[in-house]
Amino acid sequence: MILESVFNLFSSALKLIFGWINLPQLPAEVETVINQLFQYMESGIGFLYLFFNMSLVKIMLPFVLVVSNFEKVYKLVMYVLRKIPFLGIE
Repeated sequence: MILESVFNLFSSALKLIFGWINLPQLPAEVETVINQLFQYMESGIGFLYLFFNMSLVKIMLPFVLVVSNFEKVYKLVMYVLRKIPFLGIE
């Protein structure tokens, strides 16, 4: 729930910062290439699901990302905790 609030705050900040930029329509060739790229990624994910259970992948993927980036996550958490003055963490 806290994480969802942080993501919503981040999303609304990005919309506020970049919302005024009006980008033109992409050319048809670029859209075709992007769609093909997404089709390749979807087929790769489908190949992954042949070997692993879908519910297992959904549950374990966040844990794998946090463990593989433990030092960065730890530094981020400590940075946020240091910004709260009444905790007294230095």
